[in-house]
Amino acid sequence: MAYITLNTAVSVTGLSKRTLWRRVADGQLHTQGGADLGDHTRVLIDDVMAISRLKLEAEDRALILGADAGVAEAQCDLALLLLTQNVPADAAYWLGLAARQHHSEAMYQLGRCTLAGVGVEANLAAGVEWISRAAALGHGTAWQIVQYLMGPDRSALEGAALDAKLEAIEQKVVLAALRETAEPG
Repeated sequence: MAYITLNTAVSVTGLSKRTLWRRVADGQLHTQGGADLGDHTRVLIDDVMAISRLKLEAEDRALILGADAGVAEAQCDLALLLLTQNVPADAAYWLGLAARQHHSEAMYQLGRCTLAGVGVEANLAAGVEWISRAAALGHGTAWQIVQYLMGPDRSALEGAALDAKLEAIEQKVVLAALRETAEPG
């Protein structure tokens, strides 16, 4: 049996801690070692997945366990899952955790969210900072984005227009990488 923290359960279910505590008291959520551990209480992941607001696959169980255990890659992947399922504030939370562990993809994605105001308040300087950190760690797309954002030909784009321009840069980088791997060496 595998258990996760209440904070992770909140993120996966969208329910408040208070609601989760009621479900523990009602026997709907099973705990590890009882419910007298306060914020350190851990709940059975299978119970949490059963009431999740997310569309989860069987393999997402390992992802949630990894994110809960502090594995940066899993935290980033959980954040991306949350983004695709339109839960941006929780996604930004998980990206922040992974980014603070120097996970370049999380830094990049947190920067993109910060530039666009997705899950966090929009902030150009903070967004550029996160993307620059990702670029410094060798994230190829981040490097291209930084070159554009810091370049002399950057227009005064904001909001959706800036996001569209950054999407176009991302697509160009991905297509170039695909062409590179598809061509015989």
